[in-house]
Amino acid sequence: MKSRLRGHHLICLNFFRGEGYSEDFIKNIYAVLKKEKVEIVSGPDEVCAKCPYLNDKKCASNEYSDEMILVQDKEALRLLGFMAGKIVDWKMIAVILPDILEEWKVQFCAGCGYRKVCFNE
Repeated sequence: MKSRLRGHHLICLNFFRGEGYSEDFIKNIYAVLKKEKVEIVSGPDEVCAKCPYLNDKKCASNEYSDEMILVQDKEALRLLGFMAGKIVDWKMIAVILPDILEEWKVQFCAGCGYRKVCFNE
């Protein structure tokens, strides 16, 4: 089985610590992470499907604009060297992640509400 995930979730889910919007949302992420293979998609994915801020296939969060999420997706794919439609596994991502993490953190983590959860900062 494989998950269907957008670009920035390929990076951010590596730091998931069981926190989220609801119990249903958290259970969904654990189910996603159990699948070895990931099909990269454009736009909302399996994680977004359980997010309370998904509205008409767009992020309606007060913290993040849909445009910002799309920029994160594009940059995540560039840094990882992947593209939509590609099938990868978590091990491939784990090998690349150390080389791109600092650049990712500088660009996207500074204002993120989950920074403390992900990096204990």
